[in-house]
Amino acid sequence: MKPESKELFRKAILNVLSANPSRHGLPSSAIAHHLGMFGFPSPRTDDLLDALDYLERRDPALVEQALKVISKENKAWRITPAGEAFLDS
Repeated sequence: MKPESKELFRKAILNVLSANPSRHGLPSSAIAHHLGMFGFPSPRTDDLLDALDYLERRDPALVEQALKVISKENKAWRITPAGEAFLDS
């Protein structure tokens, strides 16, 4: 993915997560499904997980993994306050 596309892809992920304010977050399959409305109809799983990892490792983190009590192997992500602030700016 080209650098410009990566930036748009990451912003699209933040927009998807911003639309779901629940503390439970969204699994990668749901994020991928909603990315279609932002021009990424069939993102590769590796690209999505790499982007989530990047957004999670930034300082400050723009996304975080939601704590799962049941089925911890089914990871889910949610936007952080820093991610919301980034979108608002």
